[in-house]
Amino acid sequence: MFRLKMLMMISLLASPSFAAFGFKLDGTLDKVAISHAYFEGEFSRVLPPLETYRQSFPETATREDSIFVYKYLSVIYAANPSTRQKAESFMVQLVKLMPTIELIDLYISDNIEAIFKNVKSNFLKQQEYIKDHDLYGQTTKKEGGSDTASQPAKSKSGSHQWVWWTAGGIGVAAVAVGGYYLVEQSPSPGSKHVLEK
Repeated sequence: MFRLKMLMMISLLASPSFAAFGFKLDGTLDKVAISHAYFEGEFSRVLPPLETYRQSFPETATREDSIFVYKYLSVIYAANPSTRQKAESFMVQLVKLMPTIELIDLYISDNIEAIFKNVKSNFLKQQEYIKDHDLYGQTTKKEGGSDTASQPAKSKSGSHQWVWWTAGGIGVAAVAVGGYYLVEQSPSPGSKHVLEK
């Protein structure tokens, strides 16, 4: 009798008409069932299928599936202070997939919204920084770029050298001209100067 019950259980589990909560018969996520359970506050029921799907992410998983999983996991884990770091990690994954996403449709608390906005803001800042800097923090923008703030500052001596060259040139020219007039105006040897009274 026990053996018969075990065989019936195994056949039931192997039956194509059986699907675990959160999954359809074809193995895809049952997003409607998960969403319904979430809005009923049944987080303990929602977590297992989402985590199972996330950990195995089949090759057939779509971008939308990934967004759905990370979105719900982010909010559920953010609701518990002991799993906040996990929530933030999933929020980063979510923003990577869709930088413009918001969580407002999940009716989140102000606290969770603040956490998400902070994570999203930091992620976007990080992406801007990574785009403009190498691993050592040095700017990677070329000097002709549109962002002059990231261009290296020119040294003061290098940027004003033309002033000194110009002033030196004018000085040499003044000495030469002055010397010429002095030579021309000086009396030649053997010439007499008569002073009129």
